Amino acid sequence: MTSSIDTILENHRLVVEEGFVREGDLKYRNYAVTTLRGGVGKSTLSFNLAYEISRKHSLLIADLCAQRNLTENLMRGIEPEYTLLDALQPALLGAAFGDVPDDISYRASQSCDSFKGGKTSYVIPGDAEMFAFPSTLYQQLQIANAQQNTKAIKNLLEILRAVLDKEAKERKLEKILMDTSPFYAGGTHLAWCAADAVIIPVRVDEHSIDSLDLTLDHLSNPKKDFSVWNHRAGGRSSPKVAAIVITMAGAKSRLKSTPDSASRMYIERALSVAEKYPDLFDFGDPAESIVITDDFVSTGRISGAKSIPIEKLKVGSFHNVEGKRLQVNSSAERYKKELKYLVSIL
Repeated sequence: MTSSIDTILENHRLVVEEGFVREGDLKYRNYAVTTLRGGVGKSTLSFNLAYEISRKHSLLIADLCAQRNLTENLMRGIEPEYTLLDALQPALLGAAFGDVPDDISYRASQSCDSFKGGKTSYVIPGDAEMFAFPSTLYQQLQIANAQQNTKAIKNLLEILRAVLDKEAKERKLEKILMDTSPFYAGGTHLAWCAADAVIIPVRVDEHSIDSLDLTLDHLSNPKKDFSVWNHRAGGRSSPKVAAIVITMAGAKSRLKSTPDSASRMYIERALSVAEKYPDLFDFGDPAESIVITDDFVSTGRISGAKSIPIEKLKVGSFHNVEGKRLQVNSSAERYKKELKYLVSIL
């Protein structure tokens, strides 16, 4: 009998050796890339997912993270007139903060050449002031809660979704992808409310495993803040987990499609955590939602720093990043296949 960990490893072997992808299309409209830990490759993953999805679907990309890494990747050197915060504040606080701007998104291909040739894609840039947004949001939620105003709570929790839906409708865009902060409060909370499904990157280290457990618990535990507010809003559901992406896994060799023993241990740990929350997954076996991605090291740094999707990087090419000359290593070819497989299970 095949075990769940064997299923994960066999899927990975098929992906790396045969370019295996699943048939079908994206199951959901709105996705959020989220984890409650920084430094796991989240923004690099979001950038590359945005590129891959935009090959088949018109796409709205929203940056909820105050660090603005995804915005930098997509709009390098451009200072936008409006940001996502400019849309959220009037929606949250009313007319005193002005009207929601009519035009808050920017065509990705005009600032990032790599997005030319795909479907129409727009980006709503992030804002460094999002760090202060949680206090504003929760103040309004507490006022509505004190008044036992279920409708007001629901409207507050869904302001991001309303902003994104309006922009996607006006731009005639099919899918929405959000990059979130590693902190739950504020923008990430609203992203979970706006998402139909989440994609959770997990680095092969102890803190990331703990973060995965915390994230899944927060999405499902009726006593935790996310579910408490959903209940106060009249009963909102949690997003599904579309994928758990194991990032920076090491391989035994370039010929064997097998993660090294340390990486395998963390993959098994991630699976063990996922199996505690079966109701969050679409697949009957959460193992089918786990995707292994390589330790792409310099390739990932180049992708983010140069705003070049990994799919368009050539193995062996050199790029100057922060004063260092980095080379795209051979793992890039594996990572290209892994990204395509990831999109195919979403």
